Amino acid sequence: MNFGSKIVYGAQVTAIGLVVVFLGLAILIAFITLMAQVFKGIDAKKNAKAAEAARAAEAVKVAEVAKPAPAPVEPVVQDVTDDSELVAVIAAAIAAFTDSDKQLVVRRVRRVSGWNRAGRAEQVYRF
Repeated sequence: MNFGSKIVYGAQVTAIGLVVVFLGLAILIAFITLMAQVFKGIDAKKNAKAAEAARAAEAVKVAEVAKPAPAPVEPVVQDVTDDSELVAVIAAAIAAFTDSDKQLVVRRVRRVSGWNRAGRAEQVYRF
């Protein structure tokens, strides 16, 4: 194979490579454009539903304006200092989960933040 035929062969390989690359890029562009059109259609449907819901909410609000306002309800204050019922429920849940014949004794209950455990788990089980 002489030098001229090597150059022609190299030019053919280059041309075929360029055609394949640009054909692949054209296919990707067409696919992305198609996806954009599909998502625009989905967003249009969502926006139409949201507008319909807003109109319905406005109609309900207008209808509620005509009604007399109910008497204000006082908030229920829950006593959080007495947690004996909560401790009993937790102990019963643990006893049911362990399914053993041993008697469960709760020695101490303390509140902990879930963020501490989540941060530790993120650092330990990262990989």
